[in-house]
Parts: sequence; C-alpha cells; structure tokens
Amino acid sequence: MTVRDSIRPHRILMALTTLALIACASATFAQTWNEVGDAGDQIATAQATNGTGPITQIHGSLPLSDDVDLYCVQLTAVPPGGTPIVGLQCALNQGPNIWLFDAAGNGVVMNETCSGSLKQLLAPNGSMALGNYYVGVSYYGRNANSAGGNIWIPGLPNQRTPDGPGAPGPLNAWLGVVQQNPINPYTIQLGWFGFCTAATPTLKATWGSLKSFYR
Repeated sequence: MTVRDSIRPHRILMALTTLALIACASATFAQTWNEVGDAGDQIATAQATNGTGPITQIHGSLPLSDDVDLYCVQLTAVPPGGTPIVGLQCALNQGPNIWLFDAAGNGVVMNETCSGSLKQLLAPNGSMALGNYYVGVSYYGRNANSAGGNIWIPGLPNQRTPDGPGAPGPLNAWLGVVQQNPINPYTIQLGWFGFCTAATPTLKATWGSLKSFYR
C-alpha cells in the first residue's frame, strides 16, 4: 500500500464531515422565507415555504390593493393556549390584517388590531392539531369569505376565532372594500412553526464521486 492509498480514506472522511457540517449550518440558518413571485390567495395556490427546521419570519409584499398572500407552514409542536404563534408588523389598525387557516382552509384566528407594532395571533385554548396551516395577509377591508359569507365579522377589534355567517365553511374568496395603507412590504413573525416542505438537496455526493474527486 502506497502513502497515497493510506491517506485517501482520511481525505474521504474529511470531505464527508465537511458536507455534514454544511448541511447542519444550512438547517440552522434556514429560518426566513422570502416571498417568491406572488403568493396565491387560496389554499390550493398558497406558497409553500421550503426549508429545514423552524421558520421564524416571512417577508413579502402586497403590490396591488386587491392582493392577498397565503403561505403554507407546518405546526411541529402543540403551543399552550395564549402563546404567540403569528405576528404581523403594523403601524395602525387600518393596515394589513393577519389570518390563520387550518389545512382544510377553515378559519382558526385573525386580528385587525395593531398593538405594540404587531397584529398578534395567540394559540387558541385547546390543542391545535399538528400539521399544515396557512398564514394570510390582506389589506384592511379585504376579508376572508366562504360559501356562506364572511368567515369573520369585519371591523371588530382584537384576535377572534371565526364569528361570521361563513364561519362553518372553508375559504373560497376574498371580498370587501380595500383600504390600502402601510405597511408594505410586510414581515410576518412566527413561533412554533416549521417549513411546509423539506428543502431539496442541491448537492448530492456519493462514495463514487468522492473517490473520483480525491483519487
């Protein structure tokens, strides 16, 4: 066995260790999602956040008055009732509103009141099921509707569970007279949620390729 042959396994091991560290670092820092193009306004067209580990922020924009953005996120642990789970940066009540829907598109909670620079959503009392949820942002006055009408009664203060005539049904439209006020672009803060789908590896290393590289 030559000196070169004795060194080769160590170099392969070092390469594998480096790849593992890169993967760990990517998982650690992949916590922010930036809107890609225009997120859809329905459950079927919502933008799926893609990454590994927890997601703590979503950055997006509402360039048109009738624009609504929905994002798919995944609840990975059950938050205690009253725990902050979603927050939308705000400057006034008539700025964009924040909405949360379950995997079937049924309303969970929403908030039209700006307090402490956030329109905050807290985990409702009772267990939230693990799985996918949809976080929505719309201009004030653009309201979530089901086939039965408004899922939430428009214009009422503070966080609310669905209380409108359309409360029993899933989201199928956004209706109402828009008041286009700041903030745009927007930032959503998240807690207890992970990415909706796992990141697709961009580097696929095999023993064959590593042997070839370090031959």
